[in-house]
Amino acid sequence: MLAWLKKCIAQYDQWCERMGFTPENRRCCAPIRYDEDDARHPKRRAAHFQQKKYSSPSDLQNKKRFYVD
Repeated sequence: MLAWLKKCIAQYDQWCERMGFTPENRRCCAPIRYDEDDARHPKRRAAHFQQKKYSSPSDLQNKKRFYVD
């Protein structure tokens, strides 16, 4: 049963690739779930952006005062 399921998933992946349904060609606005350790995860991207934009933690804290969470 497990072998059959893996075969079906492999065929589905091949079909998606033939049809052009790859992550690079994605045009959908549906939310995507990334693993926590993936660099594309929203929390990691936000942290990376904040590190580049603000030089020190105090700059970031001063900036956050103007935003409502």
